[in-house]
Amino acid sequence: MKNHLGMNDVFLQRFCSPKLRESRVGEFFKDITDKGLFEQIQGRKQIHLEIGCGHGHWLTQYACENPKQVFVGIDLNTKRIEKALSKARKHSTENLFFFKAEAWEFIRLMPSNFMIGNIFIMFPDPWPKKKHHKRRLIQDSFLDLLAEQSSSHSLLFFRTDDLAYFKWSKEKVSTSRNWRLIEKKIPFKHFSYFQDLLPCHQSLTASVKNNFCL
Repeated sequence: MKNHLGMNDVFLQRFCSPKLRESRVGEFFKDITDKGLFEQIQGRKQIHLEIGCGHGHWLTQYACENPKQVFVGIDLNTKRIEKALSKARKHSTENLFFFKAEAWEFIRLMPSNFMIGNIFIMFPDPWPKKKHHKRRLIQDSFLDLLAEQSSSHSLLFFRTDDLAYFKWSKEKVSTSRNWRLIEKKIPFKHFSYFQDLLPCHQSLTASVKNNFCL
């Protein structure tokens, strides 16, 4: 049985309260800080975040190509995270981290000395039934939360195979008070499990509205 965060009961039995999950996220950021990989940007440490990283194919290769940047992939599925971690270890990618987490909670609980650089959301669950649209990740409030935790140069890259969800997301971004649509392609092309499974897709890119350095 699933809970409202999309996490299974075994996980929630171990981290049964918001305080425990907040501590868990804090420990994750402490651990990656201890790696000594970060340069300070406006007094904060920057991560590039993939939400719904799946098996980590795409992010692992992207991190390998950009060793001076730090990448974090999150997903709700334990087996996917385990496979992603295995890939990261196989490639000895010190700048890449995977973590089981729900997106809203993870971003909200980020320590104040961290910020998000680029955000990648590729092939999220479209929740196609109208009564489930409130569960879609792309919502006005989620875009506001992303902007609060992002840098002034952050870019949001979104991709889906569901045309209805693409139209929904494009409308949400175009009317957002914090984001604006721009013409820019996803910066790295490589095999990913979902993209190979779902070759027909639509993409959009957005920048934080105070980003004038495109």
